[in-house]
Amino acid sequence: ILYGLVNEKSNHLMERSFAPWPDLEEVMRRENIPLYSLESFRPLGDFDVVGFSLQYELSITNVLNMLDLSGIPLWSSERGKGCPLVIAGGPVVFNPEPFAEFFDAFLIGDGEEVTLEFLDCVYKNREMERNELLLKLAQIEGVYIPALYQVEYKDDDTIKKMSPLVREAPIKVRRRVIEDLDQAYYPDKPIVPYMDIVHDRAVLEVMRGCQRSCRFCHAGMVYRPVRERSVGTLKKQAAAQLASTGYEEISLASLSTLDYSGVSPLVKDLVKEYGPQGTGVSLPSLRVDAFSIDLANEVQ
Repeated sequence: ILYGLVNEKSNHLMERSFAPWPDLEEVMRRENIPLYSLESFRPLGDFDVVGFSLQYELSITNVLNMLDLSGIPLWSSERGKGCPLVIAGGPVVFNPEPFAEFFDAFLIGDGEEVTLEFLDCVYKNREMERNELLLKLAQIEGVYIPALYQVEYKDDDTIKKMSPLVREAPIKVRRRVIEDLDQAYYPDKPIVPYMDIVHDRAVLEVMRGCQRSCRFCHAGMVYRPVRERSVGTLKKQAAAQLASTGYEEISLASLSTLDYSGVSPLVKDLVKEYGPQGTGVSLPSLRVDAFSIDLANEVQ
C-alpha cells in the first residue's frame, strides 16, 4: 500500500529492499557489496530515508543485519550528516522501546495517514541539521522520536515514566487513524512477484479493526475502531486488480471477515462476476460462531 501511495500520489520516490538469504549475504560481505534497492540497485545508504515494516518482534535481527550490510550505523546516536533517517512502522511499533535506540523515528498507527506528511517534512527541511529535522518531525502527530524522550523503568523492567526532553516533543504520541477507509488509498495495480509467495492472490481489505475485543489479540486492540469499505468500492478494486495482475483468486482480508456487514452480497456479486472465468473467492480468518453454510456454498 505505502509503495503505491508514495510513488503514485507524491513527488517522492520509494524503492524496495529485502534481507538477503545467507548465501547471498556471504557473497555481499566477501565482495564488499552494500545492500541495494530492487528497482535501481542504489545502496540503501544513498537514500534520504530507510523504512522498515515491523510485522513481528523477532524480525528486528534482520533489520540490524540489513543496516550492517548497508554500512549504516546501527545506533541512531552514531548517525551523522549524510546518513539516512532510519524509521519503522507496523504493528510492532506500538511497543517500540525494546529497539528504540536503533531507530531515528517511529510512525505509529495507519501508515497511509502519516507517511506522505512525514516525507514532505523531510523534503522541506532537508537542509537542516539532523537534530533540527528530528525536532520538526516530532511535531507531526503519530511520529515518535526516541532521542527526544527520557524513559524511566520499574524494577520489573516495565516503563514507569516517559518524559519529553524538549518542548517540541509531545507528552503523548497519539497514533494516526484513517477515519474513512472507503476513501483511503488502495493500490489498483499491486506488485506481482516473480516467485511463489504465501498470499499469491488479489487481496481486498474489506475492513480494518475488529469488534470482538478478544483480550489476547494485539491486532484487535491497536487497529480500533472498526472501519469498513463499501461493497461498491471493493467491487471496483477487485476489477482493477484482476485486470492488472491476472490473478485467479480474490481474498477478502480483515481480522474477522465474516463480521464485515456486506460480506454476503459482496461474495455473491464477486462469484457471479468472476466465477465463470475461473476466478475463486477465499475467506481467510473466519470465526466458527459466524460461519454460514450458505456463504460456504457460494465460495466452494
